[in-house]
Amino acid sequence: MKQRRGPEENFRASVGEAGIIMTKFWKAAVAVGCTFAVAIGFTACDFGETKAKSAYQVAVDNGFKGTEADWLKSLHGADGGDGKDLDIKEVYAAAQDSGYEGTFFEFLKEYLSADIAEDNDTEIIAHNLMSVVSVYCGFEVTTATGGFMGSTTTTIKCSAGSGVIYELNKDAGNAYIITNYHVVYNAESNSKISESIYLYLYGGMNMFNTATGKDEGGSGIPATYVGGSMTYDIAVLRVQGSQVLRESAAEAAEIGDSESLSVGEKVFAIGNPEGEGISVTEGALSVESEYISLTAADEKSTIDFRVMRTDAAINSGNSGGALFDAQGKLIGITNAKRVDQLESDRTTIDSVDNIGYALPITQVKYAVENILDNNGGIKRAMFGISVQLTDSKAVLENGKAVIVEENSVADVSSGTIGYGVFKKGDVIKSITIGGETKQITRRYQMIDRMLNVRKGDTVLVTVERDGAEKALSFTFDKDKYFDAVAGRKLAAKEWECRPTEIAHSNFLFIFFSLFSLLYIFHQRGAFG
Repeated sequence: MKQRRGPEENFRASVGEAGIIMTKFWKAAVAVGCTFAVAIGFTACDFGETKAKSAYQVAVDNGFKGTEADWLKSLHGADGGDGKDLDIKEVYAAAQDSGYEGTFFEFLKEYLSADIAEDNDTEIIAHNLMSVVSVYCGFEVTTATGGFMGSTTTTIKCSAGSGVIYELNKDAGNAYIITNYHVVYNAESNSKISESIYLYLYGGMNMFNTATGKDEGGSGIPATYVGGSMTYDIAVLRVQGSQVLRESAAEAAEIGDSESLSVGEKVFAIGNPEGEGISVTEGALSVESEYISLTAADEKSTIDFRVMRTDAAINSGNSGGALFDAQGKLIGITNAKRVDQLESDRTTIDSVDNIGYALPITQVKYAVENILDNNGGIKRAMFGISVQLTDSKAVLENGKAVIVEENSVADVSSGTIGYGVFKKGDVIKSITIGGETKQITRRYQMIDRMLNVRKGDTVLVTVERDGAEKALSFTFDKDKYFDAVAGRKLAAKEWECRPTEIAHSNFLFIFFSLFSLLYIFHQRGAFG
C-alpha cells in the first residue's frame, strides 16, 4: 500500500486511548499545473432478474415434501443412485427441466452460498464491483489574506471518497447514490456542500482536475446533492440523464440485513482508498453493533454513531463505500477507522491495527428513505421516553451467537406523545409500523425503526406490564412529535488541491486604487 502523502484527519475519536478518524481522503497536489488523473472503476451488483419461481418452489411443484431447510439438507451430502454424492450441476439441470429459469450462479448463490462462498469469492466480488463508485468533490474556499483594504484569496479544495448505487434506472440514466455526509461537506468552503461532485464507475477514466474541481473530459458523471444528515453521516446524491450510466454495466447494490449478522462472518470492503481507485479488502465482522463517539475537527461537538466493526482494511477514501457479506449483499457503509493516538511529541501511545467501522445498512436504509421523503433532511419520530437496559445475554441460534437484550422504560417526558401512555418499567417487546411487526431484542432496533414513521402514521407498541402484555397505540399527527436531526454541519480538515490563487480586492480598494492612478496620470499631464 502506498504511503500517505497528506493529512488524513477528519474526525478524532474519544474512544479509549486511540483516535478515530472519518475515512475521508485528503491530499495535496504537489506540482503546479499538474492535472490529477487516476483510472478508477465502478461496479454494481448484478444478481439477475427476479424469477417467478425459486428452485425450492419448483421442487415443491414437482412433489417435494418438506420445508426449504429440509430441501437444502437433501442437496448436501445426499447419495445419488450410483452411491456417489449428487453432482450440483445435475441438480441444476434437473431444476431447469422442471421449470427453473435462473442461471447456474444464481442457483448456487441463493441456495448453496454457505458451501460455495469460499470457492466463488471472485465471482461474487466481480458483481459487487459494479455497484461501487468513486466520489470526487470540488470546493471553493475564500479566505481573507489581509493587505491594503483587505484582499481575499479563493482556493480550490477537493476531496475523494466512495459511494454505493442505491437505486438505478439505467434506461433513463438516473440513479441515487449513498455516501458519507463528510465526503461532500467542507466546513471552510463557501457553499459547505460541494457544488462540483463527480462519480466514476469501475473501469472508467478518471480525469478529475484538482486545479478546477471539475471533470476534464473523462467519464465523470455529474451528481447533485439531494440531502443528508451529519448526525447519521449519510448523504444522498442524484444522477439524472447520464449517458455514461446508460452504456455501463452498473447495477444497484442488493440490500442485505445488518440485523441478521453474526460475529465472525466474512465481509468484503470495496471503496476508493487514498483516491487511487476502487479496490477490495477482506475480513471478518468483529462486532455486529456498538456505539462510538466522534468529535468534529473543530472539537466543538461530539456525535455518537451506531456502527459495525470489522478487521477488513478501511482507509481514507473508503468513506461512503460498501461493506458486503459473503453472499454479496450490502450490509454497511464504511465511514471510520481507529488510528494510533500520538503524544504531543508525536510519539505513538499504542498501536492500533485492523479496526474499521461501517454504518449498518438497515439503519442507513431507514435514513435514506427518510431523507428522500423529507426534502433532504431527516425527521425522526420520538416517543419522549428514555430506555434502560435491564438484561442482556448471548444465545445460540442456528449456529450463530446472538445477543438478546431486555429494554424497559426508565422515564417519560411530559408533553410528549408517550406521556401518560408509557409507564416506568414497561418492557418493550415489539413495534408495528405500516403493518410490519418487529420484535425488539436490541435497544437500537426501536430507535432505528422510528426513522420509518411519517406524519399521520399510527404506531403500535407491545409492552410487558405487571406480567401481562399490553398494546399501546400512537398516532404521530403533530410536528412536535418529530425531531429534526439533519442538523449540525460536519467540520473537517481537508487536503488541498493545487491552489488557484486569485486575489479579489474589495470595492473600496479598487475604487481608491483607480482614483490614485487617475490622479497620478493627471498630475503628470497624461490627459493633456
